[in-house]
Amino acid sequence: MQPPQSWVTDIQQSGLSALAAYYLWRGLAPSTRRNYDTPRSRFSLFCSLANYQHSKGGCFPAETTWLIEGLCSLAGTVKVKTLKLYLTGIKSYQLDLGIDCTAFSDARLERTIQGIKRDHYEPARQTRTPLTRPKLLCILSYLRSRDYDCITLRAAFTLAFASFLRVGEFTYREADTDLGTLFHKWFITKASIKISDDSAYMELTLPASKTDPFRKGIKLTMAATQDEGCPVEAMKRLQGIDTHRPPTAPLFCVGQHTSNQSPFSREYVVSKLQHLARMAGLPPGTWNGHSFRRRAATSAAHAGMSEAEIQILGRWKSDAYKLYIEYPRKERIALSRRFQKP
Repeated sequence: MQPPQSWVTDIQQSGLSALAAYYLWRGLAPSTRRNYDTPRSRFSLFCSLANYQHSKGGCFPAETTWLIEGLCSLAGTVKVKTLKLYLTGIKSYQLDLGIDCTAFSDARLERTIQGIKRDHYEPARQTRTPLTRPKLLCILSYLRSRDYDCITLRAAFTLAFASFLRVGEFTYREADTDLGTLFHKWFITKASIKISDDSAYMELTLPASKTDPFRKGIKLTMAATQDEGCPVEAMKRLQGIDTHRPPTAPLFCVGQHTSNQSPFSREYVVSKLQHLARMAGLPPGTWNGHSFRRRAATSAAHAGMSEAEIQILGRWKSDAYKLYIEYPRKERIALSRRFQKP
């Protein structure tokens, strides 16, 4: 993905060459660049309307008072999390330009955000429904067709559950395909999967992920389970019918024929998961892409795995995974009883 010419022009005005501008642009993931573009343009528009301009023109570097007023103008219209992203995006642009970012260290910014949070109600986050293995098996029972899309969904669902994948690690955005020859350095492809000769396990190479920002690549190993939810068998079936696409193609696509084929999107995966959950008669809930990863931590804990082992499987560098582990009411009652015993 090439940087926009307007951005390159701004960077060159700071004294860097076009080549330097290109590598500076590549220093952030394409998705991060997209997320940061809106705050910069929105702040520029706000300053223009409020007549916040430097004597030489332009609103960069941003002054603290301008940033505070910009946050206030958004109060009640966006979430607090978005306000923080707003500041991060503007700061990132200034870092690219090599100009002073002292204004972002002003403690009044955080206090303003807290004030907005106190006065503007934010709806509680919806509880994400975890996908247990028994529930996964129920869903897979509706994916027994020899249809290409069914086989692909089965391979994707079993892989996502077995390897604790984030939904963004096995889906793609439309703009991702613009990366051309660099695509395989960011996203999983057919070549990312290696099945052992005896089919006892398979390896998935993640070229980039949240815990691997420098794209060194992470290898994940999934054992065969020899049952309905076996990720290795599901992947072998997909490979057996997916022989017409090159190794550099996205691992999961909708539609067998290249003329109408499109890579898996987050929206497609979530909609299919929700539809299949209803067909399987599972209790209504907030099914989304995070359902795979969320429940995997609980399943691992209930299987008697240690905290260190869960962190290894899920690639967690912190204790964040503990928030995902859920215990049945009976277990919680027993723990409370033990705690209250003299």
